[in-house]
Amino acid sequence: MRFNPFRTHPLLAHISIAWLVLAALLSYQLGELKYSGDIAWLDILGEGGIVLMTLSWIVALLVSRPPGKVTTLLVLGLGLFMFSASLDLLDEWLHQPSRYWLSWIESLPAPVGMLFTSAGLYWWHQEQFVLNRQLARREAHMRDHQKVCPVTGLYRIQYVQKVFDSSRESKTKCCIAMIDVENFAAVNARFGLATGDRLLRELSDLMVMNIRMGDILSRYASDSFILLLPATTSRQAQQLIAQLQSAIRHCAFRLAPQGQAHYINTYSAVIETAKDEPLPQLLRQLQQQLQQQKHRPGQGDATLCSSR
Repeated sequence: MRFNPFRTHPLLAHISIAWLVLAALLSYQLGELKYSGDIAWLDILGEGGIVLMTLSWIVALLVSRPPGKVTTLLVLGLGLFMFSASLDLLDEWLHQPSRYWLSWIESLPAPVGMLFTSAGLYWWHQEQFVLNRQLARREAHMRDHQKVCPVTGLYRIQYVQKVFDSSRESKTKCCIAMIDVENFAAVNARFGLATGDRLLRELSDLMVMNIRMGDILSRYASDSFILLLPATTSRQAQQLIAQLQSAIRHCAFRLAPQGQAHYINTYSAVIETAKDEPLPQLLRQLQQQLQQQKHRPGQGDATLCSSR
């Protein structure tokens, strides 16, 4: 991001200009112009290059960095060094009187400026260390985020597939359950998509609190969830899902500000994994079981339940 140095760093920008003006005034007021034969043009080229490069570093800092301790230390340090270098450069054109205090003015700012610059570089290193660590975490998060649903914070089905494959390799028996929210489309239609997303997040949190430590909960589709239950028999899985559905059914959800409580019903299907059946095939079987439930008499015809 680019900054206007006189708007973003007004004090530092004016101090940097003041160093150059002060060096020019001191040299002009106290010095006498040299004859052309006494001027060392090679020294002027070298010392002039130092002044220009230091000034360019200051400008680069002012236009590229935000205000802060690091910027202040670096600009002040480089400004003091530029002040000394400017006096050295002007000495090539002007005879300076041999005054002790003027020698101090010419020599002292450079080492002081190097101290400021060194401190600024140290804090810049600390700043970059923190930023790089944050970027590394963010990069890892973005890589892992591809496996996580941004709405619910649950794993996507790709992660379930990975765990499922691992259980197959270790020959661990497991069950898979699918849970579907009844009439979720009615929530979106009545309260809006944002409220629907909030309901899914709250349902996800509720289910996470009611499953075992080793169980894997994933969002499968809009209002469908997959639950991978390692080392679990079909009977145990059905009991766990029944308890989970009971927890959902008895939880009151506030879908509108200061509105009445609503209660959510769910469908569920459970299947025990066979030896060679791939996960997509098992999921299709679960979906078929859910569809059969929805079309049974008395099933799937209830709308969103209001406070009772």
